[in-house]
Amino acid sequence: MNLFVRNFIQKYQRVLRKSKPENLLKLLSAIEYTEAILEITAEKLFGKVFKWLIVFVTQLTKCIIKLQLLIFHKTGIQPTPSLFNFGSLIESKKNGQSDQKGEGFFVLKHSGRTVRTIKNSPVSLEKRDWTVPTMDNSMAKTENPNTHFDPSSDKMRFLAELIYILRPICHITSMLIFKPKSWIQYAVAFSMDSTSLFLMNGTNKLSKEQKEELRRRTIALLYYLIRSPFYEFYSSSLIKLILALIEQNIIGTKFLIKYIKEYIPYWQSIYNYCWTA
Repeated sequence: MNLFVRNFIQKYQRVLRKSKPENLLKLLSAIEYTEAILEITAEKLFGKVFKWLIVFVTQLTKCIIKLQLLIFHKTGIQPTPSLFNFGSLIESKKNGQSDQKGEGFFVLKHSGRTVRTIKNSPVSLEKRDWTVPTMDNSMAKTENPNTHFDPSSDKMRFLAELIYILRPICHITSMLIFKPKSWIQYAVAFSMDSTSLFLMNGTNKLSKEQKEELRRRTIALLYYLIRSPFYEFYSSSLIKLILALIEQNIIGTKFLIKYIKEYIPYWQSIYNYCWTA
């Protein structure tokens, strides 16, 4: 039995390593764009039990794909995938590109010669010095947009990303064990999100896409203000007061404020809108 399990794990690991990260990102993008539709459709056709089954399956699938990208393909921080542009995440983990760019010049691939761009060359011939531009090593490091942390060496950020990936599964499990509007499930999700951001320890040695993803996750903490049960107990009255003041003092916002008030309960009722942002 132990031999069978060991052989199965070895074969499964070989399959995981052979699968291309581009294909995984395509699948992850497709799930991200359709999960809310699947949830709404499942609830209308089959009821709430089937809805939560679909939610759990989609979140579990996303979790497995993200873990595969993190552990086997070393993608590091995983930005929210786009259906039209997912190549930048793969490119960000390739070190030492030969096409380095600097301030007004670039390095040729094969010869390594530094060439000044036409755009940054003086128009007047008298103002040109005809000297070969040099690239400062420190500038090359700071200007390289593909800097990315290696999950195998940066243990803290690896743990931070692992916590962020596992958060939806832990949150759904706590919702099933306790009530959907209990403080425990709220605390579980909030603590995992905040701990993940704390362990990331800033945006040093990260690519542009990864820095943007960290900023997006930080801003997404504001969603906890309108998530149950915090919204019902604390922020509901304050948000309604602010919306009422806007409606009274700014002309033409009446219909917009009305739709916002109606949309918040609907937004809260859909898991893939509320908790996967």
